[in-house]
Amino acid sequence: MKSKKLRIIFISYFSFLLFLTVININKIFAGINFIYLLFISVSFRLSLREIDFIQATFVLIALFVLSTIFLLVSFNILRLKFIERLINKMESINLEYFSGLILAFFMIIISLTAPVISDEPSFYKDVAITKLLPPFSKVNYVVRTNLKGSFTGLEEIKKKLFENEEKERRIYFTKIEFKDTLVIVHKNKLKETIHIKEIETVNNKPVIYSKIFFAGTDEFGRDMLSRIIHGVRISIFIGLLAVFISFLFGSVIGYSSGIIGGVVDVLLMRLVDFFLSFPILFLAIFLIAFVGNSIFLLIIVFGFSGWMYIARIARNESIACMKREFVQMLILAGQSKIKIITKHILPNTFSSILITLIFQMSNVVIAESGLSFLGLGVQPPTPTLGNIIKSGYENLSIAWWISFLSGIALITVIISFNLLAEGLKNYYHKK
Repeated sequence: MKSKKLRIIFISYFSFLLFLTVININKIFAGINFIYLLFISVSFRLSLREIDFIQATFVLIALFVLSTIFLLVSFNILRLKFIERLINKMESINLEYFSGLILAFFMIIISLTAPVISDEPSFYKDVAITKLLPPFSKVNYVVRTNLKGSFTGLEEIKKKLFENEEKERRIYFTKIEFKDTLVIVHKNKLKETIHIKEIETVNNKPVIYSKIFFAGTDEFGRDMLSRIIHGVRISIFIGLLAVFISFLFGSVIGYSSGIIGGVVDVLLMRLVDFFLSFPILFLAIFLIAFVGNSIFLLIIVFGFSGWMYIARIARNESIACMKREFVQMLILAGQSKIKIITKHILPNTFSSILITLIFQMSNVVIAESGLSFLGLGVQPPTPTLGNIIKSGYENLSIAWWISFLSGIALITVIISFNLLAEGLKNYYHKK
């Protein structure tokens, strides 16, 4: 790719990432405040949700710094040699590899920062108003004052960040009326009367806020953009852990078979053939039917469904590597097989395994979405791309955006990893 074109792409990409951090600056500051209060209170008993929010905050801070540095370098305001070398190195890679890398990096960033950049995916409020809103719908609301007592310090910020206190206080409306000290909010055919002291005011007038649902809402009035972001996150989470299990199990068996050889090779390869003859999808359905479906069961099933291909590649690559002259010389010199494997065979054979793992990642995402669409994968209200598409399919005639937008997200995830794998394959072949 040409240097000028590459720099334009980098400027656009990192400008968008910088914009992503800027629009969530309030949540980032809330996260920093939360971490600070934890530190000074020496209270480190955290729930998984709190740990998740903290890591998302750190990722967004790192993203802000990284994006700022790249933009300063791109506009020649700042000069850092290692970044300039990185940009120059990118010129030698093919378009498929570059596109896949950019898309995959973006998907992983979205997954890591989901707790900050999106709302709670299962939250719904005033369904009579928010149900099945099309994309870019705008809804007005007023906010209740805190009637449940005041909270200070760590308690207050925990309540605001993790208990949906701010969202619970919202009252969406289609029309609002004022009668003396009373506020009447209309929710289509329903209406609610509130005393003016119960809501936020400025100069004795209610403060009216608005929220835009950029991707619309579903049949329960839940924000579709938040659900799609969390759906992408779960798909990538399942895919990454599944291919990691496949890599661990398959590489141990494959390298053992190729390097040891003999009877061990024959026995291990027959084991691989035996598992390859199993219809994995039916095995997954069988296990889910009898054991029950969960994210971790899906990870284990998909992980153990792909190790056979990794084992075969590891075996073939290790056998080919063992026949090379420099490896034979090391064996004759008396170097241990463990050192030969870790220092010479693994680095020389890992590229083929990595490409297969990335392709397998796409297959796992497709399989997980298929099972969720059939109702056998991750169960609602936890959002995955498969069960979002299914819910949209049931309302396709009146809410096309649910299936369409989640389907676009699924296609983008699959294309990003396929492009990355195909680009890596072409890159290594040229080398």
